[in-house]
Amino acid sequence: MIQEESGGIVLEFAGFWRRFAAFVIDAAALSIVFSICMPLQHLGYIRIWNPDIFDGISDWIILPQFILCNILLVVIVIGYFVICWVWRGQTPGKMIMNIRVIRPDSSDITFPVAFLRYLGYVISAVPLFLGFIWIAFDKQKQGFHDKIAGTFVVIVPQPKIKAPNTSPKTAEA
Repeated sequence: MIQEESGGIVLEFAGFWRRFAAFVIDAAALSIVFSICMPLQHLGYIRIWNPDIFDGISDWIILPQFILCNILLVVIVIGYFVICWVWRGQTPGKMIMNIRVIRPDSSDITFPVAFLRYLGYVISAVPLFLGFIWIAFDKQKQGFHDKIAGTFVVIVPQPKIKAPNTSPKTAEA
C-alpha cells in the first residue's frame, strides 16, 4: 500500500485478476479497430503465401497497403496505451475496473515514463508472459513493466458518501 503523507490516503495495489480484466476490456476495444484493418492485412498475407491468386496484380498495389496497415496498427496500440496512461493514468479498461497507473509519489506518469512502461509490456510478454504473471506474486503487485518504468497500479479510492439524515426533525416553536 502507498500512503500519501499530506492527506493520509492509503492506496491499495491492484491485483492480478483486476488488472487482467482491465486488459481484456482494452483488448476488446482495440479488436474493433483491428477488425477494420484486417481485410487489408489478409490481402497482404494471401499475396505473400499464395502469389498465384493475384496474378496480374502488382505487388506495388497490395504490399504497401499491407505494410502501412501493420504500421498503423502498431502506432494505434502504442498510442492507445501511452496516451491513456498520460492523460488520466487509465485506459478505458482500467476506468471500468477502477484502477490507475501512478508514480511512487502518487503523481501522474509522464509521456517518457508511459512509453517506457509500454516497452516494458513487450519485455513482460516475451518470456511466456511471465512479466505479467509476476504481478500475482509480487508484494507490491508490480509486473516487469511496472518495475522497469517505476510505476504502480492502484485501486482508485472511492469518495465516502454520507447517508442522508433519516432521523425525524423536531419542529421549532
